[in-house]
Amino acid sequence: MPLPGPAREALHRRLAGAVRPGGRLLVVGHHPSDLETSVGRPNVPDMLFTPEQVAAVLDAAEWEILVSAAPSREARDPEGRPVTVLHAVRRA
Repeated sequence: MPLPGPAREALHRRLAGAVRPGGRLLVVGHHPSDLETSVGRPNVPDMLFTPEQVAAVLDAAEWEILVSAAPSREARDPEGRPVTVLHAVRRA
């Protein structure tokens, strides 16, 4: 869900809070580098985010980050740009 920074962070905190201990949080979004591709995204940089920004809203005492990366995607634009992925497990 594309939201500006503060609203996105609040949403990610609420989603994380809804995950039961031992449950998983998977966030997929668009990386700021998408603005440099031919995908044709609107020029609204605050709506895009990095995995590090998502990880920053998670309490390290409650979450083990399994993946925090911008991997290449199989479905690519002509330039092969990455998507944002964060995969975390809530500690029991």
